[in-house]
Amino acid sequence: MQWWRLRTIPAVQRRLTWDQKVEELRKIGELGADAHYILLTQNKQPTNDECTANYRLLGDGAPSDIGAGSTPEWRDLHQSYFVDSCVTGKPRVPNTRPADPPTSTAPPTPASAAPSAKP
Repeated sequence: MQWWRLRTIPAVQRRLTWDQKVEELRKIGELGADAHYILLTQNKQPTNDECTANYRLLGDGAPSDIGAGSTPEWRDLHQSYFVDSCVTGKPRVPNTRPADPPTSTAPPTPASAAPSAKP
């Protein structure tokens, strides 16, 4: 078989964990806040449109969150963190991971102690 007909196998990409997404949002928020001041030094107002145009200059935008691409929700969230931070000049900071629901610490009820359905 000719070498140019060999099918290339794409590199295996991993999914972003929740913590990795939070870190990525922190980074893009900081870049957006930096862009605010860069725009001001260029005598441009950091408007929503101007900041969105600057986000597009970053290139690929949001990193892959599902392995072989990124979901529309993730791309929109990533862009909104940059644009919001760019407009305000302050990095938008993501919330921390929500607490896991509490687990029951009560011991299981034995079958013999459970109330009977028959009188």
